[in-house]
Amino acid sequence: MFSFASFALSDTSKLERENSTFEPFQRRGAFRIVEGNKIIRKVDASQLPFTIGEEFTNENQQFILVIKNVKKSSISATISTNDKNRNIRINQIILPDNSSDGPFSKTMKYKTSKKGIYKIVVGKNLMAEGKLTGNFNLSVE
Repeated sequence: MFSFASFALSDTSKLERENSTFEPFQRRGAFRIVEGNKIIRKVDASQLPFTIGEEFTNENQQFILVIKNVKKSSISATISTNDKNRNIRINQIILPDNSSDGPFSKTMKYKTSKKGIYKIVVGKNLMAEGKLTGNFNLSVE
């Protein structure tokens, strides 16, 4: 069952300029569960575009954004942090047929040829060094 609060929309670059300590964007507005090292947020595509904030508290976590009812021709996502050297990226996108694509960098634009549920997985780049922990924002259009 979903529960939606109001989404606050944000210009991420403006948020970063105005807030030099960089707190993650509010976590309200999307159903949120934590399963082990996975943080899962569920939203409806009708809420696009939006920016959602999260925080990794250990080096083994993943963030999974589940977007239901995608009907648009493409999805784009951008990760922003206050530390440009953080080891964080969009690891994959999981398509409605459960196939996947990736890895990506801190940005992704993906053609959505099928309608349905898409999942964006954010986590550590295992081929690079640096810390994963800390606040981040994920902007999705």
